[in-house]
Amino acid sequence: MPRLFANYFDGLDSAYRDGSYFVCLKARLLACFSLLLLVFVPLNIGKLFWIQAPNMGLRVVFNVSMALAALLCLHWVKKGRNGLAGNSLVLAMTFSVHGLMLLATYAQPLSAGILIFTVDLVFLLVALVFASRFVAMGVMGVVVASQVVFYLRELQEPITGSMEFAADTLLRDGLISLGLVFCLGIALVRMIEAAQSQSEKALIDTRTMNENLGALVAERTRDLEVAIEKAKEASRAKSDFLANMSHEIRTPLNGIIGSADLLQRDPELTPAAAAHVRLIADSGELLLKQLGDILDFSKIEAGQLVLETHAFDLAPLVSDCLALLAAKAEQGGVEVDYTLAPEIPNHFEGDSFRLRQVLLNLISNAIKFTPPGGRVHIGITLGFWQADSVLLRFDVCDTGIGLNESAMQRIFERFTQADSSTTRRYGGTGLGLAISSRIVEMMGGRIGAESVPGEGSNFHFTVPLRVIESLPDVATAPKQKLSGLGLRVLVAEDNVMNRKILGAQLDALGCPYTMTTDGEEVLAALQKQPLPDVVLMDCHMPKLDGWEATRRLRKWGVGLNESPYRRQAARLPVVALTAAALPEERMRCLDAGMTDFLSKPVKLAELHRTLQPFARPEAKLVG
Repeated sequence: MPRLFANYFDGLDSAYRDGSYFVCLKARLLACFSLLLLVFVPLNIGKLFWIQAPNMGLRVVFNVSMALAALLCLHWVKKGRNGLAGNSLVLAMTFSVHGLMLLATYAQPLSAGILIFTVDLVFLLVALVFASRFVAMGVMGVVVASQVVFYLRELQEPITGSMEFAADTLLRDGLISLGLVFCLGIALVRMIEAAQSQSEKALIDTRTMNENLGALVAERTRDLEVAIEKAKEASRAKSDFLANMSHEIRTPLNGIIGSADLLQRDPELTPAAAAHVRLIADSGELLLKQLGDILDFSKIEAGQLVLETHAFDLAPLVSDCLALLAAKAEQGGVEVDYTLAPEIPNHFEGDSFRLRQVLLNLISNAIKFTPPGGRVHIGITLGFWQADSVLLRFDVCDTGIGLNESAMQRIFERFTQADSSTTRRYGGTGLGLAISSRIVEMMGGRIGAESVPGEGSNFHFTVPLRVIESLPDVATAPKQKLSGLGLRVLVAEDNVMNRKILGAQLDALGCPYTMTTDGEEVLAALQKQPLPDVVLMDCHMPKLDGWEATRRLRKWGVGLNESPYRRQAARLPVVALTAAALPEERMRCLDAGMTDFLSKPVKLAELHRTLQPFARPEAKLVG
């Protein structure tokens, strides 16, 4: 039996799935009321037989009609006809009861009148809740009429005394009570209907809002995906631009710096010629530094700049910075000195290269913007200790041209100088301070400046550094004189100037070489005897670039039908030559199967250091 009821109510949920909550609740209540009637009818019939009630036949017919009305109601409710079910149940109960009332005879009419009033009150409430308003008004009319007819027929005579008063009260107050219940019921039903209407309207509005919100979210998601894709494309375009710019600028720089590097080693140069060569080399290095500034800032913006951690001495680091800029200061007639607070420890752990970069930038700027006869002072003081770390403050003070308040507000922005005339007069990219600011922030410090136009400036920054007891022991090898490496080198380079420079450098290293201009020529040369000891492979070449040429070369070592000679060639060391200096460029070369990486412009010492591991032991170095 419980399983039967459960299946029935599951069917109700299915029938009213698309209806509102109130409609579904009304259907469930109507079904429950009908089931209660079905339970009540057999119990009431059993009671009638037990007490041997008068008018037994009429009473049984009445109860059976109630049961049939309840079954009919359950049928229509399950079919989804909620309104028809309620109307049929109410009408069946009302007309069956009041029809039988006219046929029955009463031994105690006053008690019967009270019972009929109670039943009518229940019927009226059921009609108000489950039937339509028109049916409820009909039921109200039938109830009032039956009350009046019953009073005239059964209660008017021959009742006397208090019983007559009770009968009159039943009619008069009963009709008033029925009227009040009906009006109150109508008001409550209207309130429930209004609440249902508002709830359904709110639900519809919520669904509409959710649909609109879903559409808006989908639209915004599409816009975001488009924006992300555009940002990725912009990032790729920026990376491609920087790689191409680096390649195009470093290619001619390779000729300038490489030639100057070779010329500076010529002992037969006159002093005037040596000065010109040094000027050429310094100018090339300056241009290379400015290119490095741009690439550094790009790496910082992309989050690709990684700080290193190693042990270093602070005093030599500062003195080295001043030594590097001593010639520039002397040329400008600027006095440069520094003081190091005595309480500052000697040994630290951190990124000394980036700290040196910041100091060089600030000191170089101070010298550049200080007129002859001026002074630049670097002061390093101790901030405070925290566990095993200390906060150091660096002040770079000058007596230079100074900056106004407007320039100070944007001095650490990228591509910014005091004004355009500053760039024309003093040069620079306007990136140095922006890079220094980002590096200091990455190191956990802060950078700032104070300046007075015409009097000078004070650029200062703080960095936390871990203090260590001593530097690790590093064995220092004596300076060695380079001898011929004796390597056979196959060079792949499409630029004529770069081929000349590399040829001169390889001659200086005692390495015989063969020149090719693209990847196809490299692969063709490697199929002829004898094999070289190492391949210098330019990455950007026509026809077949260095990456693809290296990938094809490495495949010679995995083919089942390859000759032993090609297998041997596939194992040759390949050193990448590229003018792009970005980290992803190095990874691209290594992924292609290249052994090592040389960034242009290539200096003789760097070329020697890279080729040395591939040289025969007896030809590497002599003391």
